[in-house]
Amino acid sequence: MYRFICNKRYLKLIFAINGKNIQQLSRITNMTTSHLSNVMDQWQKEGIVTKERKGRETEVKITEVGKKMVEILREYGEIADFQLNSIKLQEDKNV
Repeated sequence: MYRFICNKRYLKLIFAINGKNIQQLSRITNMTTSHLSNVMDQWQKEGIVTKERKGRETEVKITEVGKKMVEILREYGEIADFQLNSIKLQEDKNV
């Protein structure tokens, strides 16, 4: 997990997760669905997300642990003067 947090694409991913399916996240992050599925499997093992099959699609939801991580990342972004809010705004435009 820790190697992902330093990458802008993974930051964008963690902010975009809740309630979206793998294909939607793929479009938002410009990652392949197979790669995203592997990342989500790892994050599920770590308790950051849950995955639920809905027909042919897999819906991903962020857990309480994941929500705490997002809060910490946002706080860190404010302290370090990162533009995490711009990532959120870009994600909203892509959907």
